[in-house]
Amino acid sequence: MAENTDQLENGQAVLEYPRGISDVPYASFLKIMKYEYQEALEKVAANQNDALGSFARSGVMSTTVNLVTNTMAGVYNGVDGGDSDSRMNTINDSIENKKENAWWDVFDVFAFDGTNKTEVPGGDNEITLPNGTTTTWNALKNEKDEVLNRRRQGLQASELNVALPEEFQYGYRADWGNEFKMGTMAMAADNFAKFASLGLAGAGLGALYTNSMGQLQQLSGMAGDIPGFNADEYAQNMAQGAQMATNPFGVNGELSMTNIVGLGGMAPNENAIQMFSRMGMREFSFSFSFAARNPDESQEIQTIIEWFKRGMHPGSANGKGSATLLTFPDVFVLQPMFVKTDENVNNDGKIEIKVADEPIQHPFMPKTKICALTDLRVNTTPLGQVNTVFDGSIPLVTVELKFNETTALTRVDFEGARTRVNNQLDKGFVRASNMANHPEIGY
Repeated sequence: MAENTDQLENGQAVLEYPRGISDVPYASFLKIMKYEYQEALEKVAANQNDALGSFARSGVMSTTVNLVTNTMAGVYNGVDGGDSDSRMNTINDSIENKKENAWWDVFDVFAFDGTNKTEVPGGDNEITLPNGTTTTWNALKNEKDEVLNRRRQGLQASELNVALPEEFQYGYRADWGNEFKMGTMAMAADNFAKFASLGLAGAGLGALYTNSMGQLQQLSGMAGDIPGFNADEYAQNMAQGAQMATNPFGVNGELSMTNIVGLGGMAPNENAIQMFSRMGMREFSFSFSFAARNPDESQEIQTIIEWFKRGMHPGSANGKGSATLLTFPDVFVLQPMFVKTDENVNNDGKIEIKVADEPIQHPFMPKTKICALTDLRVNTTPLGQVNTVFDGSIPLVTVELKFNETTALTRVDFEGARTRVNNQLDKGFVRASNMANHPEIGY
């Protein structure tokens, strides 16, 4: 359980729990790849056959967004813009270029050759540790620097291989919430002649109503000419009197056609049609248990937790917490993996096991598109009480993670893109030649 040190040293930062899980025959594990948001658009979204992929491949959109982003960043970030990562990269470049007496090294911590000074005054003097062993201050410092360096490399990791949790569920959700009520319009499809006759009858009733109201308004106008007579007030009093006479206690229900036919044991048929609206975004929830058997493993578990914590939080365009503009948090791609193993019988009749060069996507578990880490919960007391070892480390920690996919799936993600033959859409679906949207194992 740990970071793969060799890979870290080679610049391919990979975290693993437990150690070597990706090389264990027949092992199943979850590969979690982390990207900066813009990096995800270039490396992942550009190969997706969806709206996000179209945006990532669009030069016009990219130019427009970059123009607006750079302009707003210049206005609100001030003259000292640049994120904290960029500033640290500048410092690292200065170290590599062996710049002496740099502005950032006011205490002369680094040697002129760009290497970290590993010696302290009197550091060669022997000291006795509480366990009785002897060492020197320089040796202790070098050991601490090594741990810190390994931790920094781990935090920069782009991938985490972790054993699959005890429970792995996934689902798909389609929203058919667009309800269309045809009502009496459905009669037109069933019997148009009857629908038309009802329409004519309704038109006649409407004309009669309009004519009657016109006559009433005319009489009201004539009555309005009578001195001391207010037609509106008279009509209002008449209405209030009628309501009091028919409903003195205010307990009557609404007098509507629906309620009237309801007394006869009938209800209007809404002739409702449930229509498709959209696909829901998939959610993935995992719970991992991390057990530390020694202080080194405890440090490595902390690195993994810190890796998630930093990844889900936004940065700022100017490296300040009070910045006007925030940069998007990192995003993730989840891919269950399986260590493929071949069994062969040698000349002696013994079975030889050979692990494939690279693990494959798990044959029964889907991968994801770009996901956002929306919830992270760390339980340092999973046994219901605080448990620590001699150095304060916690031997068992559980971590709960929730990821939300940023784009919805369509059938194209499973079947591939449609092609044109003689300027006509082909009847079937085929794999897109320029996109990795139809893998051997799908979503």
